[in-house]
Amino acid sequence: MSKRTPRLSRPEGAPEHRRGMEWKFALLGGLAAAGSPRVFTAAEFESFVQRYRPGAAPGTARSMVRSLAQAGALRVVSNGLFLNRRTTPPAELQEAAAHIRAGAIVSLQSVLGEVGFLNNPAGIVVAVLPSSATKRPRLGEVHTSGGYVFRFHGLAEHFFPQTEDQRFQMLQPGRHCAMFRPEAALLQWLHLARMLRSSLTPPPADVDIETLDLTLLDELAARWQLTQALAQWSAHVRDADFGQESDTTEARRSTRSQPTIDDAAAARTRLMARRAS
Repeated sequence: MSKRTPRLSRPEGAPEHRRGMEWKFALLGGLAAAGSPRVFTAAEFESFVQRYRPGAAPGTARSMVRSLAQAGALRVVSNGLFLNRRTTPPAELQEAAAHIRAGAIVSLQSVLGEVGFLNNPAGIVVAVLPSSATKRPRLGEVHTSGGYVFRFHGLAEHFFPQTEDQRFQMLQPGRHCAMFRPEAALLQWLHLARMLRSSLTPPPADVDIETLDLTLLDELAARWQLTQALAQWSAHVRDADFGQESDTTEARRSTRSQPTIDDAAAARTRLMARRAS
């Protein structure tokens, strides 16, 4: 009579070996779990598969990408970059910009189209990168294998936030990727359109200026020495008679909501305290 081989228990903390379709269903649930990555590179997704199918070959991960893309759980940006559509909210295309070009911040037409400033939003993702004598990022358009287009522009470093206070003022809060506020995006667009070798044309005249915080717009224009450029473009918008400024425009410049005033005052207090120390 042969001896029965004892069954080895699974070490504590080790992943459970799931058979058949079980691990695939578990992985699908894992994509929707809190803290699950919103954007995957190919290597990151292979590691993610290993959690549910230890020892899986790289081909298994590639097969899962195809299946999950067909099911709408993943969005394939390129062969090596995927958006997790099972997260809450689902990952959006602009979140891939910083993975394609490190340090990129979504701006210009992408931001202004999203807030309703533009009547014809861009169908591509537009982002900006800091550029200087020592920083030469790869710019221009990127056409991905997934059929998407990203356009990257270079800007001087002073257009980017250098402190936490500037991040609060320039970037949109609560976003899953870095995105400039629309006021900053408009001024950056005006600056790029003025550059001699730029192919970017100025913003159109048929825009909804009421979507912007005009006080913040003036503050950033003064900081970036774009007050005159902003005034000239604003005059062009008025002359074109597209949504001419209303009588309340000046009031909006001087009467911001109390939370906005409080936030701005607190930011300035922190900045002055740091300078004093």
